[in-house]
Amino acid sequence: MAYPSMGEAHRRITDYLNKFCDAVSYQDVASLAQLFSFSSNSPSLLSLADALNFFQDANRLIKQSDKFSQFGEILAPLFRSLQSYRLGNLVEAYHAFEKFANAFIQEFRNWESAWALEALYVIAYEIRVLAERADRELSSNGKSPEKLKGAGSFLMKVFGVLAGKGPKRVGALYVTCQLFKIYFKLGTVHLCRSVIRSIETARIFDFEEFPRRDKVTYMYYTGRLEVFNENFPAVSDLISMEKAFLLSF
Repeated sequence: MAYPSMGEAHRRITDYLNKFCDAVSYQDVASLAQLFSFSSNSPSLLSLADALNFFQDANRLIKQSDKFSQFGEILAPLFRSLQSYRLGNLVEAYHAFEKFANAFIQEFRNWESAWALEALYVIAYEIRVLAERADRELSSNGKSPEKLKGAGSFLMKVFGVLAGKGPKRVGALYVTCQLFKIYFKLGTVHLCRSVIRSIETARIFDFEEFPRRDKVTYMYYTGRLEVFNENFPAVSDLISMEKAFLLSF
């Protein structure tokens, strides 16, 4: 791991802060989503992490600018998470990422439109993956793995934010699929039922309005759930529905 000079570290951190603020200002969701994708191990994020671990005073850069400080509760824990992730401290990285994710959700609530949904999807995916890796670290140290359960609780909070009326509700199915993956991993598949009921019975949801990717994943996991419960007639119906769905494209 080669650390940059002080000036280069300052430049990398400031560049990231500007990219974040510009992405929010211009509602550039593609750029915003890339800034959160830890698991991609992109060279730009790794170089930022090296800069953060060398500079060690990024919070001052955030606080000294009105442009950056308005997002301080999001950016400060995000930076701490990236620092820990780069150093291989995955439990610490998860703790900070969860704090960042909660702060982002609070900001997301205030945005009337659904422009940032793809960025929220990245956060939902990353918190699940990071929790799994953190749990492996805990297990290897003889400690009880608990972070994936915590990620599930966070994603239920996200589901609650998305499940209301308005354009944000189309994101609920993606979050549901991430929850399914967590529940199957933890062996708590019975928890899937409450989420399924919310999707299938709430009048605000029209299954056809969800993205194709999420509908296919949803049908796959509901099929697995029926197999788990040995409800084979329902499995047959789901297979027929999925075939018809796929043939419609």
